[in-house]
Formats: sequence, C-alpha cells, structure tokens
Amino acid sequence: MRQMEAEGLARARETVQMVLRDWDWMTWNQRLADDVVLSLRLGTPAINWLGGPRGVTGHLQVTGREEAKRVLKSIYRDLRNGLSVTTEIIRGHDVMLLGTLAPRSIMENPNAPSVPIVLYLAFNDDGRVKKLTITAVDLHPLANAIREAIEGTLRAA
Repeated sequence: MRQMEAEGLARARETVQMVLRDWDWMTWNQRLADDVVLSLRLGTPAINWLGGPRGVTGHLQVTGREEAKRVLKSIYRDLRNGLSVTTEIIRGHDVMLLGTLAPRSIMENPNAPSVPIVLYLAFNDDGRVKKLTITAVDLHPLANAIREAIEGTLRAA
C-alpha cells in the first residue's frame, strides 16, 4: 500500500516538474483547469505594484478558466518580472513557491520595500492548475511559530 502511494506521489511530482519546466511555453488554456480557482491575497500595495485589476483592494477570488485568465493577464508581466523565487516545495500535485515580490520601481529606487510572497498551486491529474493562490506573507508570525516549535523541541529533549 505504501509503495503504491509513493509511486503515485513520484508520478505526480514528475508531472508537476514537467509543467513548471515548460511553464513559459504553455498557453493559459494549457496551464489552467476549466474549474480553476484563483485567489489573490496580496494587500493593496502589491496589487498596485502589479498594475492589477481596477477596484481590487488586495483580496480577490475568481473561479473558472476565463475569469482567471482575465485576472492573470492583467498582472502576469509585472508578477513575472518582479517575482524572485527562492524556494520550491513539491509534494505530489501540490507546489509552493516562496520568494519576494519587488515593485516595478525597484530600478528607480533600490531601497523600495519588497513583499515576501507565496504561490500555492494544486494540479489535477492532467497537469493543469486547479487552484492557484498568490499571497503576501507576514513573516513575523511564521518566524515566531518556527522559534516556538524549536524551543518546544529543545525543552522536550
């Protein structure tokens, strides 16, 4: 049973890695599932940096390929140019890309703040994205949780 699960995870990982490798060469129709759910949780400054859809205040969720394509097309160039991925975590059909998002003005002002960001992608069996969440991350609670977990482990030892 465990071997079958491990083999399934390995196949899923291979599919996901192939899609990520070929991402730039694929169309949105090839990348996205028909029923994809796209969530943006970036905060207003990051949405503004990306030149996002008018009226978006930092949180947006859309369902369906056509709606997701509309939103992604409006932010993709700036997201692609401003995103620096530092870590890639893949488990089965799930992927987390961790990094920072720098504003377009970073060339003009190197001291402009960047935003820690996480992209979560869930792929279906066909290798299409069924869920895409792009979110800005407040690192303070995450750092505190890691510190507390380490301190708890040290106290238990």
